Amino acid sequence: MTLYVLTAIVVVLYSLASLLAIRSLVKPTAALGSAQHRVLLLALISSLIFHGILLNLKIFTASGINLSFGPAMSLVMWVITMLYLFTSLLRPATNMGAIILPLNIVTVIIAILLPSRTIIESNTPLMQIHIAIAVLAYGLLALAGVQALFVNSQEKALHAHQAKRINLHLPPLETMEALLFNMLWGGFILLTLTLISGIFFSEEIFGKKLVINHHILLSAGAWVVFGTVLFGHWRWGWRGRNAVHWTIGGLSLLVLGYFGTKFVLEFLLSK
Repeated sequence: MTLYVLTAIVVVLYSLASLLAIRSLVKPTAALGSAQHRVLLLALISSLIFHGILLNLKIFTASGINLSFGPAMSLVMWVITMLYLFTSLLRPATNMGAIILPLNIVTVIIAILLPSRTIIESNTPLMQIHIAIAVLAYGLLALAGVQALFVNSQEKALHAHQAKRINLHLPPLETMEALLFNMLWGGFILLTLTLISGIFFSEEIFGKKLVINHHILLSAGAWVVFGTVLFGHWRWGWRGRNAVHWTIGGLSLLVLGYFGTKFVLEFLLSK
């Protein structure tokens, strides 16, 4: 009963935060420190607190760590939203909330409704560190994917000579692209640490030898894609649509590698 009550509270809070974020996108972007920005941050912080309590009850069970499809997806979205909160405190990034916050509502509901099928009994400090780094990497790169969508929409508006209208709702394109590459660099470094720890310290973390599977291959492929766009930006000044396409491509591989594989194993191939 407690889980369902908490879920209802979280859904209501995220719904309020979503409406405020969408309002900030439809109307001129709220300036940092404005009343509208402060209300959005308050709703966002309240949502994250209750969502965190819900995740703690759902993931850390007496049997072990529950990282089934639903809770894992909700955990990643919680981290994405936390990163979005920090970004909103430093830069005018409230536009991302119009996509991120409604998705939180969906993942919270999925996490409470779907059965738990992946319980990790090993709960060592190394395991916890590996999971924390991996979730942060996925969260930051997913946030970069959302940012890439806004950069793409702004690029299209500029080419269609609608710059004045689009700039009312989004920060300047240079600011948007700088934020995108900052997110990509942070996510790439964390993803590198995740792959290194998972590949070279498999026995210490998971208690078994490394097995090359779809998850590892797709994650490594995503690492190559993100590395390519960052090298291209550094060496040849890649930006705009080039950066957007490579970012979305890398994120697609990452999502397929973890959530796609997990969905197939838990729901399509499970007996």
